[in-house]
Amino acid sequence: MKKILIAILSFGLFSLEAKSIEDLVKAFQQQEFKTVCQDGMRKYESGNRDEDFLGMVGVACAEIDYINPLAILQKSLRSTKAGRNNASYFATLILQKKLLYQFMLDDIDLGYLRVPDTGHILSIVFKNLVLKKYKLISESPKEIEILDGNRVIKLSIANTSPKKVIVDIYKDGEKIGYHWYR
Repeated sequence: MKKILIAILSFGLFSLEAKSIEDLVKAFQQQEFKTVCQDGMRKYESGNRDEDFLGMVGVACAEIDYINPLAILQKSLRSTKAGRNNASYFATLILQKKLLYQFMLDDIDLGYLRVPDTGHILSIVFKNLVLKKYKLISESPKEIEILDGNRVIKLSIANTSPKKVIVDIYKDGEKIGYHWYR
């Protein structure tokens, strides 16, 4: 009986971890980015270094604002043109996240910086901060408002430990998105 229980538990644990690459591609196509990011990172840690796969995992992580895993993935993306392109994209997001955090907490000037522009919310916010296209609502705690087409992006600092930079997105007065970074 004990052997059967161990076999069942082992099979259950294996099946939780054993999503195939094909399963993760399908999950990506269905925009199940959290699943792809988390399970893909497990595959990376177990030795999968296929650059196309790692690119997909990194994009999934970026979509759900899991920016820190991108630092781990980017070091393995160097053998193919697409891999190097993804590595640059991931590095850009990592840098923009860190600089946004410093801007909000330490008041560093971003006006002299130029980094690649992407469609990610970090890049949109960063570009507006660099170009000084924002309105300072409050200095302490720091709150900023950015007009981006028909959207309003509000940046603030959450009173948590460690501090978090909150990015709220509004359209027609209704909150349509929420991001946070630390």
